[in-house]
Amino acid sequence: MNDIMVKLASLKEEIEQLLDHPYLREHMPAPIVDEDRLLLALSMLADAPAAPNEADRYIIAMMIVQIALDTHDEVTDGGNDLRTRQLVALAGDLYSGLYYDLLARSGDIALIRSFAEAIRDINEQKVRLYEKKAERIEALFAAVGTIESALLAKFADRMAVPQWGQFAYHYLLLRRLLPEREAFVRTGTSAFFEQMAHIAFPRAKVRTNEQQRYLLRLCNRYIDHCKEALFAAKLSPNGLLQLRVTELSGGFSAIAKKTVEEG
Repeated sequence: MNDIMVKLASLKEEIEQLLDHPYLREHMPAPIVDEDRLLLALSMLADAPAAPNEADRYIIAMMIVQIALDTHDEVTDGGNDLRTRQLVALAGDLYSGLYYDLLARSGDIALIRSFAEAIRDINEQKVRLYEKKAERIEALFAAVGTIESALLAKFADRMAVPQWGQFAYHYLLLRRLLPEREAFVRTGTSAFFEQMAHIAFPRAKVRTNEQQRYLLRLCNRYIDHCKEALFAAKLSPNGLLQLRVTELSGGFSAIAKKTVEEG
């Protein structure tokens, strides 16, 4: 476990240094490097039959473009003043430029094309969610899973370990659903549950308690499916990833347990 922790910390520090910009540092928080995504990528690399020499650069580029995509999302979320939105957009453009520079220097045309496909898929699914175009609950969950894991799935394909792409899909979908459920249980709503309600009860202006419980049961079903898929995966995760899977699978807060038991 120590080796992968050292490698993770080293790559994280390198990414943070690449993303550091004096002007942005002065006016906005530093971007967060997602350690779970980094850990998944390193796990894929460790399992690869023949990892390319440029593998670290691929991981760094993938992490940076994910941050760029997440940063651009903050612009469309609204709620900030014009200057803040402009700074966020500038940061997203800067990170995108770093990504393209890193990949261009790698010369891996196939990976460049694969990541471009992933970015296209992610953006298409984000538009579907924003415009509430998903017509079935299954399509909604699939859209979120794609948004969360498309880049890692392409990286898994490049490393010749496609089974890790499915693992990343279920891992990151589970990680996304848990806080959505938590918010719903605490407040009666969340962005994702509102999307579910739009599909399940399109004509309901005010939802009944039974409808609320139905939405919670649906989410729990997908959460359980993700957990089962992770534990059924025929992979050999490193100790650190095993620990994270266990933490996520046990990430059922007391308030959520109580509500489901009472429901």
